Amino acid sequence: MRSVLATALFVLALPVQAQLAFLGKVVDASTGDPIPFVNIGVLNRAIGTVSNEEGDFLLEFRPDRVQSGDVLRISSLGYEPKEVPLSRLQQSTEHFTFRLRPVPIDLNEVVVSTSELFEVEEELGYPDLIGRGIGYWKDSVALGGELGSRIRIDKGMRRLNALFFHILDNPSDSVWLRVNIYETDAKSRKPGANLNTSGQNILYTLKKGELLTAIDLKPFEIWAKDDFIVSLELLGVFGTDRVGLSLPAGAYTGGDSYRRYASQDSWEHIDEAVVGFTIQSTLYTDNPRKLPKARVLRKRQKNEKEISGYVFHAGNPLRGALVRNYTRNEVAETDKWGRYTTTISRGDMLSVYYPGMLQILVEVEEARNFNFQLQRE
Repeated sequence: MRSVLATALFVLALPVQAQLAFLGKVVDASTGDPIPFVNIGVLNRAIGTVSNEEGDFLLEFRPDRVQSGDVLRISSLGYEPKEVPLSRLQQSTEHFTFRLRPVPIDLNEVVVSTSELFEVEEELGYPDLIGRGIGYWKDSVALGGELGSRIRIDKGMRRLNALFFHILDNPSDSVWLRVNIYETDAKSRKPGANLNTSGQNILYTLKKGELLTAIDLKPFEIWAKDDFIVSLELLGVFGTDRVGLSLPAGAYTGGDSYRRYASQDSWEHIDEAVVGFTIQSTLYTDNPRKLPKARVLRKRQKNEKEISGYVFHAGNPLRGALVRNYTRNEVAETDKWGRYTTTISRGDMLSVYYPGMLQILVEVEEARNFNFQLQRE
C-alpha cells in the first residue's frame, strides 16, 4: 500500500500541450478593481488556472479536450460565481474581462445560552504520518490543483485556530499556496461549501528549505460543527519549472482524501488514505464530560514546564515579540528586555514573530529554556 501511495494515489500530474489560449482579467463589478487568485476553469475537465495578484490570467488547453456544451466557471471568495458557455468565447478576441459581483460577508452564528460553556483545546487530524507515505504535486499540474483530506471530529461548535504540516521536499525557491477548508457535502461526501466566509484568502508562501509550517487561522474566524476537509491549493511556483512539493501521507483506516488537477475540476475521492494535516481547535461545549479526564490532566501537567528566554535581533532585545504556543493556543509577549515566560510540553508547536522579521517555528523536542535570534525578512 505504501508504494501505491507514493507513486499513484496522491500524484497530481498533467501534460500541458496547449493550442488554444485565452488571455483575460477578472475585476470587481462594483469598483473595477482587479480580483487576485480567482479560479478560472472548464468545469470537470481538469483545465484551469488562477489569476495573479493583478487579476490577470492565461488559460491554455487543447481543443480536443473540450466539447461543445462545456462551461467556463469563474469563482472567488466573496463573489458570486460566473458561468459562461465555451461556445460564447470568440477565439478571435484578444483579451477577455470578467466582472464578478461581490456578495455580503456571512456573519458567524451567534448562540445565546444560559449554560456555562467550557473551552477545550484539541488537536485534530494526522500528525504522525512521517515515514508512512508521500502526498505530492508533481510535474506540470495546473494552477488551482488541490490535495486535501477529511478531518473527523465529534459534533459540536469549534473554532479552527491553526494548521500544521511537515514538508518532505520542495525543489522550488518558493511555492504559493492557498488553504481551503470545506464542509463535507452530505450527499457526495466530497468537499462542499468553503467554511472560510471572511472574504479573505488564506495565503501562504512556502520557502525552500522549510520543513515545518504553521498557519494562523484565527484572523479568518473559521468554525466547524462536523467533519470538514482541509486542502492545499497551488497558486504559483517560483524558481523552477518542476513542481515537486511533497508532504507526509499514508494509508489510514476510515480516512478520505480528495484531489483535483486544476481550477474548477471535479473532485476525485481517494479512499483509506490521508495527508498529514493537523488542526489545532477550540471546542465550546456545555457538557463537562468533554473536558479532559483527571488522569489526562495529570499526565499533561507532569510533562509541562514553565520556561523563559529572550528574543533578540542583531544582539538587541526585541520588545513586543510574540512567542506563540500553537498547541496550547497561548501567546506570550516579550518585555522591554526582550524576555518572555510561557509553559510548554514536548511536542508543542512554538513560533516567534516580530514585524519585519522572519518567523521562527520550532517543534519542541525537550521542554527547556529557549533564546531566539530573529533575522530581517
